[in-house]
Amino acid sequence: MRFLSVLAALPNLALPSAALAQDSLPATVITATRLPTPLSAQTATVTVLDAASLRSEGVTHVGDALKRVPGVAMARSSGIGSQHTIFMRGGQGNYVRVLVDGVAINEPGGTLDLGRLTLDDVERIEVVRGPASVLYGSEAVTGVIQIITKRGGARQLRSEVGGGSFGTLRASLGASGALGRLGWTLQGDRHAMDGVLAFNNAYRNDGISAAVDLAADAKTDIRLTGRFNNSMYQYPTGSAGALEDRNAERTENRVLAGLEVARRWTDRVETRAQYTWMDLLPRTNDGSDTPSDTLGFYGYYARGAVKRRMADLRSTWRLGDAQYVTVGTEWARDQERTTSVSVSQFGDFPDTLRAARENVALYAQGLGERGRFSYTIGARLDENSAFGSFRTARAGAGWRVNDAVRLRSSAGTAFKAPNFFENFAGGFTQGNPDLQPEESRSADLGVDVTLATGVRFSLTGFAQRFKNLIQYNGAAPFGSPNYENIVAANAGGVEFEVSLPSIGGVEPQFGHTWTSTRVAKGGFDNTPSATFVEGERLLRRPANVTTLQLRRALGAMGNVSAVIVRTGEREDRDFSSWPAGVVTLGAFTTVDLAADVRLPGRMGESARLVLRADNATDVRFTQVQGFQSPGRILYAGLRLQR
Repeated sequence: MRFLSVLAALPNLALPSAALAQDSLPATVITATRLPTPLSAQTATVTVLDAASLRSEGVTHVGDALKRVPGVAMARSSGIGSQHTIFMRGGQGNYVRVLVDGVAINEPGGTLDLGRLTLDDVERIEVVRGPASVLYGSEAVTGVIQIITKRGGARQLRSEVGGGSFGTLRASLGASGALGRLGWTLQGDRHAMDGVLAFNNAYRNDGISAAVDLAADAKTDIRLTGRFNNSMYQYPTGSAGALEDRNAERTENRVLAGLEVARRWTDRVETRAQYTWMDLLPRTNDGSDTPSDTLGFYGYYARGAVKRRMADLRSTWRLGDAQYVTVGTEWARDQERTTSVSVSQFGDFPDTLRAARENVALYAQGLGERGRFSYTIGARLDENSAFGSFRTARAGAGWRVNDAVRLRSSAGTAFKAPNFFENFAGGFTQGNPDLQPEESRSADLGVDVTLATGVRFSLTGFAQRFKNLIQYNGAAPFGSPNYENIVAANAGGVEFEVSLPSIGGVEPQFGHTWTSTRVAKGGFDNTPSATFVEGERLLRRPANVTTLQLRRALGAMGNVSAVIVRTGEREDRDFSSWPAGVVTLGAFTTVDLAADVRLPGRMGESARLVLRADNATDVRFTQVQGFQSPGRILYAGLRLQR
């Protein structure tokens, strides 16, 4: 396949005109280059997850889907809805930018909790590993995850209702269709659970999503997307995981909206304009557990408002048959307002944070093909109102040795801006307005092999260097900044994936990631209990993660599947005492089983039974010290689609 040959018909590909087939992955991906690029011609390492297949396995949350991706390690404190952190290629939990139809959902500074991000109305998930700040700016240090929702077109009505262990409830209702040149889709969902802990552990997540696609004329396409979620998670656990609080809860309202307009001026020139909007309203309520709970610090209340606005304008020129140049500019404004009060026997201690910053960027990218050689090269200049100018660059190359073997490599730099608390906190903790972004340099080298027997495998080695990591200094003199750019760390490893042809009707996929992390430069505290100890591993990153996916089709009746994940040992800290103790969390293996079966009788063509067993072998394990993960969770649901 010629590199980007699909773009030779650029007028037809500015915006895909219809939803992709539910049972197949797209021939092209967009996230790595922001242009439709064949999977077989990427210079970056890319994985695409088909959301329809995930839903047929009963997977409802994005975090649970990502644990099967090579290079990705997850850490969830408890059951569904609890804090869920992603570590990609050994990087920090705030080093991955996550987008929903181009709308960034990270908080400023990269903070992201995947615990409440669902697969509702999702078509596919594109996972790009490696630095991507050239195209996406701050936070895209170790990768980008883009969640792409369904498009309207064919008339369809879909619903699901089901329940299971621990009071699990899932209900959804959606529809899509077309009115002339306008395609639309609309869906509402509810996820709920009583929780896996002894008390105060309920989870609720209600959402509605919609999209409109309009072919305004032969050369102009418009896409408008929107998503709203209201969620609540109750947590009885303290900072060390002990069950001690009967009324602590966190609620969130999140609004995402995006508008994208594509105009094809000629067969060789296209311009895209995009505006995105993210509002997050978090609330924390933790009052007295009982009327007699009035000693020490016994209550905490916080209200916040996070706003992210981004406008992007870029044009792409096709030079020759397979050479493309994109030049773009981006404007972004981040704003945060937080008020909190700690309630104690000594009185109330209120705190307020109000901060904003703007960023303007210019970027350029070239990509194309010459014979067996393909390339990608890009550069970006950011001008930020808080920390000034910052430059990033990225380059990649691919070489098709023959019809079966392809080599690829890439290298680049990336950055992550400080969060607002690190920059501007006041009160007991003092922010540092002079902080600089955290930086990275990365490189990888890979080989992709496709054999005539149907065997496909990929091997990628990667190395990363992180510097200017921000650390809290609790020993700073009162009134002096508590945060400094001081820590440095390294991460490297190997990702391996293999897909085999059907064996006895079973389609197997195997993956393994080995990751080595080391602190190259310690921080203010270099005792064994510190967060960053020079020469030691980074916390909560397992050295080895192995996945095995098995899927068997049952003809017209449906399919059954199993996902087995072996997570190796990881290092953590026990914060139940001071100083914190050094602990090693043991390795564990989870087995998730699922079945998607067509029901017999007259409803069989449109009705399916979805069965799922999370952690089917009921293994007890710990991903965060002190926080016990749930045991077996069973689910059964009825899905209708017409």
